[in-house]
Amino acid sequence: MSCTRYLTFFIACLLAFSGIQAQNLIPNPDFTDVNICTERNYPCAPSAWHPVAPSSARFIYTSQKNNRYLSLTMYSEIDPAVRNYCQAQLICPIRKGQQYRLKMNVATNGHEFPTPGVYFDTAMTFTWQAKALEVPASLVFSAADSIDSRNGWITLEKVFTASRDADYIIIGNFDSTLAHYPEKINYYLSLDKLSLTPLSGNNCADAAERLAGMYAIHNRHDYLSPLKHANTRDDILRPVVRTVFYTKGSCDTLLLKGDFYLPKSRDIDPAYIAQMENLLKQTDNYALHKIRVTGYSFLRKDNAKFNEIVAQDKAKAIVSYFVYQRGFSFDDFIITGVGRRSSSQDSTERVEVINCQPAEELTVSVTRTDTLLIPDILFQVNSHRLENTMLQAMDSLIRKIPDSDSVTITVTGHTDNTGTGEYNQELSLRRALTVADYIKRVKPRSQITDKTGMGETMPIADNNTPAGRRKNRRVEIVLYYLTIQ
Repeated sequence: MSCTRYLTFFIACLLAFSGIQAQNLIPNPDFTDVNICTERNYPCAPSAWHPVAPSSARFIYTSQKNNRYLSLTMYSEIDPAVRNYCQAQLICPIRKGQQYRLKMNVATNGHEFPTPGVYFDTAMTFTWQAKALEVPASLVFSAADSIDSRNGWITLEKVFTASRDADYIIIGNFDSTLAHYPEKINYYLSLDKLSLTPLSGNNCADAAERLAGMYAIHNRHDYLSPLKHANTRDDILRPVVRTVFYTKGSCDTLLLKGDFYLPKSRDIDPAYIAQMENLLKQTDNYALHKIRVTGYSFLRKDNAKFNEIVAQDKAKAIVSYFVYQRGFSFDDFIITGVGRRSSSQDSTERVEVINCQPAEELTVSVTRTDTLLIPDILFQVNSHRLENTMLQAMDSLIRKIPDSDSVTITVTGHTDNTGTGEYNQELSLRRALTVADYIKRVKPRSQITDKTGMGETMPIADNNTPAGRRKNRRVEIVLYYLTIQ
């Protein structure tokens, strides 16, 4: 019997034993069960729970005095627009018109907190940036919903009537304004002991199989495919995923994972076609704009040119759909492929579709990347401030950046795992901003496209040794060399 079958049998026994009470629809509600992430072979998340922005702002998973809980950024003093969310599939769907009771324990970092919002959806949602989701919360807790308070934790409870059928829950701060952010300080919210129970007490028949499917998904550092996950069997739940889709200014971006072909076919899976149709609905007039389609492939570490060809083929497959199925012309698209990545870049095989780009007769591709490492020694201890005695060394590193409009830059801060996750997240971001500011002073023409703090979530060495922790405390500057054709 496979491990998944054992897990299904064990879960079924637990659910049957608890069946005398209304079933809790929240999987792993106290975050006790730990997921070992496939990408890093590291216990980086609770089983069944996923971040909404895995590439830029994962939630903080903490173990303290045998108690595990999640922490979310509600507001950040560095960037008040930053949000991160946690999400999970429900063990059983909620049904429109039925009543439910939602409870959770919350704690703050010492400040009066913005209470969490909850959104019920029909699919998982993944975003590329850690910004507020552009959807209204299904419900928002208030101070009046507090029913208990002990040991620094507040219990919130709310009874509600479901406004629609839903299969997924997302928790976080859905307020995109700063109206409830009078003090420019960091607001963190910790979550524990969640429960969502139907007041009718009804259970669903396939609860054990659904929960086993959730536990069988181990990826946490990139967004999931809308197709069946590779780690799940055909008879186990296939997650429903809303592929990354967001709007920025006049442009809409859609990210498609690299498995958009049907098995043994050159046809695109209907799950992805639905995503592309959604993209087409965003704009009524395409006449003045081109759609940029970029493939990313990193199959061969030693052959970037091969990867680039594969990436372009994937991008052309998407363009072919638009041309042959929707009446577009190949002239309506800018097609590029990227086959080389740095250690800090996302390794996901994917295609990026950007709609509403200016109709320039230019094709821009990344010909190569370089990474500069700013070591911890250049900063004051436990600070984002640069060490004055090390500024000469900093200058020598920064001056390696070319003075060219064809080079773009990303700056990403990292820490070791000493201290709290919240502290490390803020320190890494502050150090990234410090380095970015220094680059602009030394190289005013520099084009910095992204400044991010990843905290302790992306170690490159063993945190159990002093030498390893020293390597993990770093700021990475990635240089992208562009070629205009």
